[in-house]
Amino acid sequence: MLSFRRFQVFVGFLLVAVAAQAEPVRFFALGDAPYSDGEMVYLRTLLQEASAQSPPFIIHIGDIKGGSQPCSDARIQGVADLFRAQPVPFFYTPGDNEWADCHRRRAGARDPLERLAVLRQIVFSDAAVLHTGALRPVVPDPAYPENLYFSHDGVLFVLIHVVGSNNNLKPKNGAAMAEFKARAAANRALLERASAAANATQARALVLAFHANPLFEERGPRRGFVAVKQDLRRLLADYSGSVLLIHGDTHRFRFDHPLVDADGNRITRFNRLEVPGSPFVAGVWVTVDADAAQVFDVQVVYPNALLNLGED
Repeated sequence: MLSFRRFQVFVGFLLVAVAAQAEPVRFFALGDAPYSDGEMVYLRTLLQEASAQSPPFIIHIGDIKGGSQPCSDARIQGVADLFRAQPVPFFYTPGDNEWADCHRRRAGARDPLERLAVLRQIVFSDAAVLHTGALRPVVPDPAYPENLYFSHDGVLFVLIHVVGSNNNLKPKNGAAMAEFKARAAANRALLERASAAANATQARALVLAFHANPLFEERGPRRGFVAVKQDLRRLLADYSGSVLLIHGDTHRFRFDHPLVDADGNRITRFNRLEVPGSPFVAGVWVTVDADAAQVFDVQVVYPNALLNLGED
């Protein structure tokens, strides 16, 4: 028979165990918007509704303008001001539309590297734009202020600079190739530090975010994403927990397991979430619960059009 004293100890143990279970982490992710002034209206509403639920932070995975819109300082500044106005910390990783594709005639035929420098100046040089200081993000290389990692309630988050348009791989452009190689090296170093931090802190899960769809399904992978995929597999070898990659780029919502092992089996602890994008302005609530059978759970939401009409 269980004595009263042993019963007390047993109950106390259960209470400690329950208390030790961390609460799920719930945050908001979006991207590939706004592509027009009309989408900007809906984006404001979407962020207003998301912020009203007081998430610990919001993540935008890049493409803050349309590919055919002019690559102007004013357009970047307008979105940066929107980020600044949010009442919660805001994380952002660049997309190709705001710098890599600015050489296009319809985008103004601008120098992509000059546009990248301006983007970093407007968005990342002023800490008040993203106001993430309370979460103590670690930026390993000051030359890449967009590359960072941080921990929140036992979950490690990593933002990496990988963009669409084949990750700006341009073999015939010397300056572009120098940028591509240097950024790839910075990305690899970031992932190595982040995986070491995840292991050192026994992170419950790891969440990655970058803009590009690395095209996991392609048999002949585009060269711009070869190193990215190698880095992801190296990360999975170093960190044994559950991993979620959030990206955009191809504007198609999906939540799946795109990686396979050497035997062709799906790697179920590696999850991919692609957020919706223009012409749909939408976001995804992401819940991370390491104690659940399904560690990552997602819910797509669209802005309430009534708010845009000024109705109650």
